[in-house]
Amino acid sequence: MSQPPINLRHPYRAALLAWLLPGMGHFYQGRNGKGWLYAICILGLYFVGLAMGEGKIVYWRWVNPLGNPEKFCLYYLGQFWVGLPALPALIQGTLRHFDMSPILWGLMAEPPQDILNGLHPRLGKLVEIGSIYTAVAGLLNILAIYDAFEGPAYLDGDEPAAASSASSSVSSRDGLRAGAGGPA
Repeated sequence: MSQPPINLRHPYRAALLAWLLPGMGHFYQGRNGKGWLYAICILGLYFVGLAMGEGKIVYWRWVNPLGNPEKFCLYYLGQFWVGLPALPALIQGTLRHFDMSPILWGLMAEPPQDILNGLHPRLGKLVEIGSIYTAVAGLLNILAIYDAFEGPAYLDGDEPAAASSASSSVSSRDGLRAGAGGPA
């Protein structure tokens, strides 16, 4: 029994929705199972990592990475792809760059250096693990965005002919090889 092809609706809109909130692009396409899977796993990983760093590990600074590599926020390049949950950090960093006061009660604004220095001795490796969790969540969402844009690689039964012929030739060679060493 073949399955009907998946209607991806508007792939660009689905990809944008998948970036805004992980899983939302899949809900838009009617693929609710994948939508829940991506939403729970990606957002769960992101918020667990954020909690490990007490909410102070997702922030952005506008600095030249070549001119000042110590102050460049490398983790935010991954965290950005989580979408709306990481967007306040970019907004706060932009406001600070233009010498404006933070909004949203300073949510995801860059903490002062003494607070950043105090996180490591008190929390230890949790700060680094939380930073990695939040960045990996964003990188995983890139895969979810691509899936919302392109859809599945192929459906059951729609396996490419080259792959099926290659697998049958491998199985026939294995049968010859297995039969060659056995008793006659």
